[in-house]
Amino acid sequence: MRVMRFVTPLLVSLAVSANGQEPFEGQTLVSPINSSTTFTIDMDGKVVETWRGANRPGFMAYLLEDGSVLRTCIDPGGHFYGGGLGGRLQRIDADDRVVWDFFFSNEDQAQHHDIRPMPNGNVLLIAWERKTRQEAEAAGRQNASEMWPTLIVEVEPVEPNGGNIVWEWHLWDHLIQDVDPDKDNYGVVADHPELMDINYGRIRGGDWIHANAIDYNEELDQITFSSHTINEVYIIDHSTTTEEAAGHTGGRSGMGGDILYRWGNPQVYDRGTPDDQRLFVVHCANWIDPCLPGAGNILMFNNGDRPGVMNDYSSVEEIVTPVDENGHYHIEPGEPFGPSEPIWIYDDPGVFHSNHMSGAYRLPNGNTIISEGTSGHVFEVTETGVSVWDYHTSQLARAERYWTGSPACNGDEKIGKAKCKTKGGAVKQATIVLKKGVPGQEYICTLDTEESLRATTKKSGKAKFKFKGDDAPPCGPNGAAISVCGEDCANKAFDCNC
Repeated sequence: MRVMRFVTPLLVSLAVSANGQEPFEGQTLVSPINSSTTFTIDMDGKVVETWRGANRPGFMAYLLEDGSVLRTCIDPGGHFYGGGLGGRLQRIDADDRVVWDFFFSNEDQAQHHDIRPMPNGNVLLIAWERKTRQEAEAAGRQNASEMWPTLIVEVEPVEPNGGNIVWEWHLWDHLIQDVDPDKDNYGVVADHPELMDINYGRIRGGDWIHANAIDYNEELDQITFSSHTINEVYIIDHSTTTEEAAGHTGGRSGMGGDILYRWGNPQVYDRGTPDDQRLFVVHCANWIDPCLPGAGNILMFNNGDRPGVMNDYSSVEEIVTPVDENGHYHIEPGEPFGPSEPIWIYDDPGVFHSNHMSGAYRLPNGNTIISEGTSGHVFEVTETGVSVWDYHTSQLARAERYWTGSPACNGDEKIGKAKCKTKGGAVKQATIVLKKGVPGQEYICTLDTEESLRATTKKSGKAKFKFKGDDAPPCGPNGAAISVCGEDCANKAFDCNC
């Protein structure tokens, strides 16, 4: 969740587009790639608070609930070189003091691009790990050279300079090849979408898949990450032990560390052709947070480096993954993972394009904040693609919006109450009062009889729905049904279950 409690006051002003649609108020965290400074801006673009790191970012920074910033930066004494190189993690408190300074950088491994703060206080990071030409050749790589496959690590911070590695996952443990039958990982690539074909893709100075973003889903206990060069988004199981993550069984999925889901380029696992490729360089794969419009879907920035020289354009795409209630992903025999098309796309060919970096995140009012990384243009669009806010800075990986308060959501928190008028012991009118909705958001209440009412929440987040009869209606934003729990009017309270 990107809901934060700020140590400093939240200073915002409202910008309104010409058509009357409004941006979602909050502070935006900006970390330009050529600066050692990370800062928040208000809705007018004025700097609110600043954190100073040791070096340029590599690439991301995140605002934490206590007002500190968790930030990557470049280790100039490291042993790797490539786009997005980091190697050093710093947490800088609200008083601009470095309280944690941790290096994940040595001759064999180096953090790069992204990290992800976890609910338990730990940090997930993406890293390269070095494999020699001989190791690559032994694993079945043709025309082998040194390779840097992806490593994902969970670090428990130990202030001021330490960190315990409590979990790790190695792509190298989940390879397949169809060239050398004498090797243990020989097989039919199309029969194993859960494995990575070691012979797919070029090696650039050692870098292979060039992972560039990581996100964590607490409910599923799964990790997603995106690949620049392979043009795919992946999901793996985090519920495993490190030992299980190195194999093919264990964890909630029962698949160990194998790939649970992948999307964007099915020809990588021989279940598609170039015509089936959907992503052309991809960044910032992230789950839409619980209770936001599209919650549980995956949002990504498709940079759009398409074949040819005249047809490149970027798009932000939202997909609904074929996941069931147990966190398993459906795939038909011989077919690629679905969906066949995104559920939502923002694009503007000829105008909107960034050939690398960049990202997008969903906001509580249904808008999406987008970073066109190479131009430094950060802007917010509505569901229909109307731009309602923008900001220009120097190049950046991507920016995120943070806000105070929580949108109406699942759980046990009481978000409203029911008021009843009775006559002769019978309920004549039931009024549902939503107290903690998203300000300015339209909600729909629907009775069992399918009678429904619409109301837009005020700036306070309140809305009222009046029905005749004693049935307590389910309510939800944008028409999404939720449950009213308890004894209806007698309980005089209801919980939101998205």
